[in-house]
Amino acid sequence: MPDVNKQDLELHIKLDADWLEKLPRDVSPRQYIRGKREEQKFILMLYPDANQGNREELRSFIKIGKDLSCNGIKTPQVYEFEEDKCYAILEDLGKISFGECLKKTIIDKEEAYRLATDVLIRMRDVDVSKNLPTYKNSRIYENRRQLIDYYMHLKRGSKPNEDTVQDFLSVWNEIENNLPPCPQGFLHGDYHLENLMYQEKAQGLDRCAVIDFQDAISGPLPYDLVNLLEDARIDVPNEIQDAMIERYCKNMEKQEKENFLIWFRVLAAQFHGRVLGLFIKLAVEQNRDSYLIHIPRLQRYMIKSLEHPVLEPLKNWFKKEGLDFRAISDLDGNYIREIFK
Repeated sequence: MPDVNKQDLELHIKLDADWLEKLPRDVSPRQYIRGKREEQKFILMLYPDANQGNREELRSFIKIGKDLSCNGIKTPQVYEFEEDKCYAILEDLGKISFGECLKKTIIDKEEAYRLATDVLIRMRDVDVSKNLPTYKNSRIYENRRQLIDYYMHLKRGSKPNEDTVQDFLSVWNEIENNLPPCPQGFLHGDYHLENLMYQEKAQGLDRCAVIDFQDAISGPLPYDLVNLLEDARIDVPNEIQDAMIERYCKNMEKQEKENFLIWFRVLAAQFHGRVLGLFIKLAVEQNRDSYLIHIPRLQRYMIKSLEHPVLEPLKNWFKKEGLDFRAISDLDGNYIREIFK
């Protein structure tokens, strides 16, 4: 049982297994453990405690997985779960994410992004009338302020006051109030290559299995495509970005496509700003300095987004506040944590 203390685990749950292996953490508090019992491999998804929020998230994960599966999207089968102890035992979809596929050239980039985009196209058929939170009522939307709370704090060397945060959010409100309508639908909420597992022996869309969808919401459809094509962790070639946007928008009317592209850029700015703050937050509060390496990429994305005319009010606000997206000279975690003391 490498990396897993079974006695500690059994303080939470009883689990008979031939072997157990702790998997690397992502940004969530959930713990994932790979195991095998009676020749069946599985993934244990375990929450740190069974508070109401975690129980609700577990219920949401199970329900959303069923909804996706009913629409022809491959998700891990749930073998068993216990809401009171806040865990689920899931089908093991293997170790090869789409990100790993690209690193090992198992499939080429265009095929990987084409498959991932086609799954998003299929997701448009998922019924979102089943009590999913909306984008504007989600943590994703609320955490737009992380750009100010953490990125501006780092750049200035001091904490911005609440008036600055509210001024920033009012600029966003101004921009959004002047936007055209946007197609709405099911959003995964964290749609990137590490949450897509390659199924080598499957056919069609089943080759792309989707995980980590417990934070799914209902909202503007470009959001997941932004997450995929302007990934915070890797560079996606411009020609692939353009081809996948065209693929996704293929059957749209001219005005619908124009609206979609405007919203794509607006949501990109919100997404990259939030993640800039999140990665600094993870380093400051959890010593997870590995995320800091992605800060320059996110800064480049922000510069690109702010060139769109619809975001001119935001660009002007940053200029007024003296906040830029030029490279940060020192991304050492210890130095950054000193600033936030």
